[in-house]
This record gives sequence, structure tokens and C-alpha cells, in this order.
Amino acid sequence: MARYRIGTDIGGTFTDLCVLDEENGEFFNLKVLTTPKDLTQGVIEAIDRYFRDGKKPGDATLLSHATTVATNALLEQKGGDTWLVITEGFSGIYETPELSQIRPGAYDYLCYPKPRLLVPQRKTIEIAERVDAQGNIVTALNDSAARERLAILADANAEAVAVCFLFSFLNDQHEQRVRELIRAVAPRAQVYLSSEVLPQIREYSRLTTTVTNAYVAPVVTRYVDRLEQALSERGFRRRLYIMQSTGGSLTTGVVKKIPVQIIESGPAAGVLAAAHIGRLTANGKIISFDMGGTTAKAGLIEDGVPRVVSRFQAGEWLLGVPSLDLVEIGSGGGSIAWIDPSGMLKVGPHSAGADPGPACYGNGGQSPTVTDADVVLGWLNPDFFLGGRMKLDGNAAQQAVEANIAKPLSLDLVKAADGIVRIVNSQMVEALRLVTVARGEDPREYALVAFGGCGPVHAAKLAEELQIGRVIVPPAPGVASAMGLLVADFQRDYIRTRIADLASVTAAEVQARFAELERAALDELRTEKVATEEIRFARALDLRYTIQKYELSVPIGAGELRESDKPIWRQLFDDRHEQQYGTRASEQKVEIVNYHLTAILPVPRPEPKPMPFTSESAASALKNTRRAYFDGWLDCPVYAREKLSCGNRIAGPAIVEQEDSTTVIHPGQSAQIDPFGNIIIEVSR
Repeated sequence: MARYRIGTDIGGTFTDLCVLDEENGEFFNLKVLTTPKDLTQGVIEAIDRYFRDGKKPGDATLLSHATTVATNALLEQKGGDTWLVITEGFSGIYETPELSQIRPGAYDYLCYPKPRLLVPQRKTIEIAERVDAQGNIVTALNDSAARERLAILADANAEAVAVCFLFSFLNDQHEQRVRELIRAVAPRAQVYLSSEVLPQIREYSRLTTTVTNAYVAPVVTRYVDRLEQALSERGFRRRLYIMQSTGGSLTTGVVKKIPVQIIESGPAAGVLAAAHIGRLTANGKIISFDMGGTTAKAGLIEDGVPRVVSRFQAGEWLLGVPSLDLVEIGSGGGSIAWIDPSGMLKVGPHSAGADPGPACYGNGGQSPTVTDADVVLGWLNPDFFLGGRMKLDGNAAQQAVEANIAKPLSLDLVKAADGIVRIVNSQMVEALRLVTVARGEDPREYALVAFGGCGPVHAAKLAEELQIGRVIVPPAPGVASAMGLLVADFQRDYIRTRIADLASVTAAEVQARFAELERAALDELRTEKVATEEIRFARALDLRYTIQKYELSVPIGAGELRESDKPIWRQLFDDRHEQQYGTRASEQKVEIVNYHLTAILPVPRPEPKPMPFTSESAASALKNTRRAYFDGWLDCPVYAREKLSCGNRIAGPAIVEQEDSTTVIHPGQSAQIDPFGNIIIEVSR
């Protein structure tokens, strides 16, 4: 009986499917238009196209999914009707963002626009209670007084309630009791406690994370329920896994409890795919570059491990949950080109999306986009978009660029299209600089893995500008994020704040803290029916110098901890601090801030079979020649990707076409096909 692994990824324009037939090791890839009104429709359409002619979803051993549903709900302000319950006298915390939050102007502390409130003051309920910084109850919770304050929820039709009391991460007794009281007066409301969503220090980020979690929860829960129901109707009986922001997958039960963890679901899957490609090609330093229809994302991978940050910015909102270290900008194939009031040409961040899409899609879109410019420049073949399943309207692309950009700016059509591409490229170059140079890394030391439907179209030029010597285009770049889901381990993070001086705390105390976390993890995972006998745990301590505000994570051993380990932890912290900040303070005391436990259920990696090497030329893969624009019109050979073999070499300029993407190789560059079918573009520096 055939067994399948399924990965599905929802993007702003396309929904991607990647299926691995475990019996023969073959992959099936498919792109369908995303369905914004109901995102589940695109997913089910893609699955239905594959599982027919005797193939059954019930034969799948894994279904892993990446979705933009939480991101869209947050960024588009379309979350649930949410209320906030907070310690009396502290409702102003939510209106006072941290100064470290990203702002339009680095020093504009007084006038910068604050993040919009997901919960207004009129939906904030203050409760008289207080826990101090040591976890002791200072003001006990009065049930009758709390019931009186919470009674307003009975007629409020609240969909979700966030509860965030001071220092509840040290003592959650009051939050737990208030949840019981809320359920008594508003049984239909989903209640989320900060002591469960983010049980760690820092009041503002804990509050905003809990509020955001509650805000997106009704949307995410409805979406997951619809998708699980549709899959069940098709005979799928396995657990559905959803990609989280850290690059591991979660069960839907955990996702419903902490939906804020999937804000960066799709981009994280793409980074995992890039890491997998890096391992196959023996490249230790990788820049992941994912350009889809709506956005472009970039991340760093070192020795096969993506970088992770302890908190991140999602639009306007600061979230205290871990995430892969990503830079994301509104530059994709569907990004709209426009002219600002001063007469300057701009591209993005607004996107034509999937409906109506770029003008060349022929769905009624009138605005010129990056994809329209690529068509005008001859880089995309209108008759071979999605392998010919979707025809592009070249005339519509020309008319959109001509009417909206060329004529208003008194430019030639081609110069206008070239201007659109140059601007979007400059924006993506800046994103790549932010993820490398701004992090203290030299991009010239890295290889660029380019994927997404538009990534291979633009990547070689970006690499040239950044002096990156090598671009790697995987075999199915347009569905790489969906492929990344097939190599994603199950991963659940547990974090607890317990501040203590590293020199004073005993190894036995540290061991006991982690043992407590492990017991809690196993209890939850058994409830989720995860195979706990296969779970392995990774431990880390978040450490800082006592004079610091923020900490760095240091991995520690998984076995029995000894007193002799403590100097090693200190040394690891000093070394990491020097690596990241260029200095160390060996004379300063170090303290533990957080205990960080990660539960991991490894997923076997699919190992592709290497192709045999050939010394023959790529001539057999040549489809035709067409004119394309590279600072002037050139006759450009066009190759069929599926006919290229290991060892084939291609001199630029050249275009490689395949069903899910197009690769553009510029003059002065060359490319070779490696044993795993990757296109390796050598970029002249």
C-alpha cells in the first residue's frame, strides 16, 4: 500500500502542495490560486487534484500545513471580539509600548504612531488582586467582587478574553480562578491566560502576546475546525500538524491553545526547506530567500540550523514568543507599482493578491505589478505560466504598465517595466542586508537559496549586487515551503522565568526545574496523542549579566547536571555574548532568567537519489529562443528544467522554465545542474 507525506502551504497568491510517495521516493508538486474568502478551499482543491484515480488521503502518514490565517487576521484587523482582564490600576500598560519596539523613526519617541489597540479601553476589565515580584499574594482575589466586574461579559458577546495579571508567571492562582469565573458568565468565550501563553518576565510583551493570541484565536479555531472536517470527509484520520514560527510543527490542539505561535507559519516552512537544501549541497552558510506573490522573506541558516530570536515584530505588534529570525517586506510578484504625490515610482507594499491578481492574470486586475513588468521584459512566458495551465495576458500587462507608469512619467514602456524591477530589487537587496550586514554577517560568505514562485526570477541579480557568489535554485522552487513541511520535526517550546544568580543556584535546582517542565510537557503531549516514547528534550538557559536587560540562550546538557557544568555554562555565555556583541564582561555576575525546554519528535528526512553525471551539453533541454531585456534586448535561450541533467552547464543570459517557477540567469553568470537537480548559479563578483 502506498504511503504519502503531504505538505500544504498557503501564500498570498498561490496555495502550494507537495506530496512525497514514500514507496518510490517521488514528489508531486502543484500550485493553485489561493482562495481569500475561505482559505480552506484552496487547500482542499489542491489535495483533491492529487488524491484521485485510486489514491486516498487516508493513506497519508503525515499532513503538515502552513497557513497565513493568523497573520491575515492580525494584519487586516479581522480578529475576534476580544476583551482584556487585567490587574486593577494597570490597564495603561497596554497603551504604553516598549521603546525597543520598531518605529518609523529611530529617535521619534514622542510622535511616532503607537500600535493600534486590539482591545480598546471600554473592553478592559480591571480586577482587584496583586501578586508581588517573588510570587507572593499581596492582595487576595475576592470572588464576589470579581464576579461583579466580570458580569458585563454576560451580554457582551465576547468571542475571546485575555487575562494578564502582574507576576502571574510566578503564581498563576488568580488567573486560573478568574478563568473559572469568566466561563460561568460567558461560557462561549475562549479564555487565554498569560501564565499559559507566555509564562515569562516582561510585562508589556507578555500582555501584548496574550492579547494578540486571544484576538486571532476565534479565526484560527474556526479555520482549523473547517479544515479538519473537510479532511475527515475525505478519509484522512491522522493528526493534522501546523507549522509554527520557530520552524517546528504543532498539533492542532496546541495551536488552538496558543495560535499566536503560527503568526510566521508560512515563512518558517520556507526556511526549513532552504536548510534542507543547504545540507544536500554541503553549504554551511545559507541565506534563505523566498519571494512569493505578496512578500519577500529572508533568513539566515548556519550549519543547518536557522537563527531564532526570542521575540519578534508582527506588523505593528511586539510578540514575546520565539520565531525564526526573518526579515519580511511587501515585495512580491503581485506588489503593485504606483506613483506617489511627488511623482516618484514606488513598488508595494500593497499587493494585487490572488483576486484579482496582476493585470496579466486576466481576472480584472488593472494595476501594474512586478509580475506584469517581468512579462513585459520577456522573463516570463505567458503561454507557460504554471506549466501552461494558466495563460497570462501579455497585452494586459503592457497596457497596465503603459497607462499607470509609463505615460504619467513620460517613459518608454520597457524603461517603465525595467524601473519597476529595479525598485523592487533594491527593496529586496535592503532586506537581505538587514538579515546579514545588520546582524554583523558578511553576505559574501553565504550562498543564496532562492525559492517561491518569483524568487528564482530575481535572485541572481540580487546576488550580483550583494557580491554573493552562489545562488541555489531547488528542483521545485515554487513549492519549496510546502516541501519544507515534509522535513519539519514536531517541536513544542516550554519557557519558565525563575531569576537566580548562576553562581549561587545549584545544579540540582536547575535539574529539578527542567524535570518539572518535562513532566508538564509529557502530560500535554500525551493528551495530544503524540508518541511520547520518541520525544527527545533539548534544554537551554536564558542568561544575562546582572547589569543587562536582555538575555542570550545557552544550550545545556540533556542528562544529569553536575556542579562542574556551571563554569561551562558561564563560559558558553561569555563566548556567545562576545560573538554577538563584540565584548564580554567576565568580571560581572551572570544570572539565570528563563528555563527553556524544547520537546522534539524527529521526522525522518527524505533522501533524494543523486542523478547520474553527464558530460553532455544542455542542448537537448533547449526549448526555443526569445528576446529578453538585460539592460538591452538580447536573444536568450530558454531551457526546460525537467530535461536538464546533472553536469549540464548553461551560460547566461538564459532562462530556465518549469511548471512552478522561472529561473533567470543574467549575462556574465553561468549555471550547472548538481546531482540533486539544483541549479547552481555562479555569480561574477
